[in-house]
Amino acid sequence: MIKAGNIAILTVVTFTLLVGAVCAGQDVVGYDENTEIIVSGTVLKPGGCEFRGLKCFVMESNSRSFRVITAPRWFVERIHMKLSPGMTVRVVGSKFYGTDGCLYLVARSVKSLPSGRNIQFRDKNCRPVWSRRAIKRSSCMKIFFIPGQSL
Repeated sequence: MIKAGNIAILTVVTFTLLVGAVCAGQDVVGYDENTEIIVSGTVLKPGGCEFRGLKCFVMESNSRSFRVITAPRWFVERIHMKLSPGMTVRVVGSKFYGTDGCLYLVARSVKSLPSGRNIQFRDKNCRPVWSRRAIKRSSCMKIFFIPGQSL
């Protein structure tokens, strides 16, 4: 016979597991406003690295290298973000050191200084803009991200 206390514990554990499973893919990398900085620099490696499923690029500012975490591959391709070595960018992002000892920035926005194009990756509440249902499923996203323009 199952006691009422055991049922309550089982219910709480099940609920916690379900909530964790639902939220798991929504914000793979956290954003901490307390560590937010603005860095201007030069793109060294425009691609080729990923961090927990999110695309990265490497930039240098004042002789320091940063790995800038942007968004999932499908989102980066959809907004036509194209970086090239030597391009000057300004990144607003949350800074942290990875377990590999590298300095990372979780990008809130990336602005191309030559063209002035600014791409937002986080909204005013620091949530990823690609996690919104409307962006994932709507072709109207082209209104906001013009396909012919690259960063």
